[in-house]
Amino acid sequence: MKNISWLVYLTIVSSLNVIADESEFRCLKSVGLHNSIKLQFNFPMGNEKFGYVSYQKGSGKILVRNTKEETKEISVGRPLEFTNEWEEVTSGGTGGKYILVSQGALIHDFKYIRKKDGKVYSFEEDYQAISENGCQWSAS
Repeated sequence: MKNISWLVYLTIVSSLNVIADESEFRCLKSVGLHNSIKLQFNFPMGNEKFGYVSYQKGSGKILVRNTKEETKEISVGRPLEFTNEWEEVTSGGTGGKYILVSQGALIHDFKYIRKKDGKVYSFEEDYQAISENGCQWSAS
């Protein structure tokens, strides 16, 4: 069974280049940390359930799967508020969780919950890092 799980994982990871061509991305940076954490979150287009996260100082793309989506009407005539949960897909099952709250094009809240200890990291959009080819961070 482990071999089948590993094969499925490798198949999904190998499809990340296809996902990258058909996705929207956001550049984010941590809030409240001495050493800032910067990441690029790629959302899939359409009804796809898989995206990926790349960290500025990371070793590669981390596959994420949309596991939950809730919608809420804040006020009549305004865009709905969406809360999405994304779990990291790893060879060992699932890793940490990303929670995104957005309304229209605005991200109101973005956080990462580390699986091993439940530590929560908060992020905000990093508009200065946006480029045509993804997030471009200055050396810091």
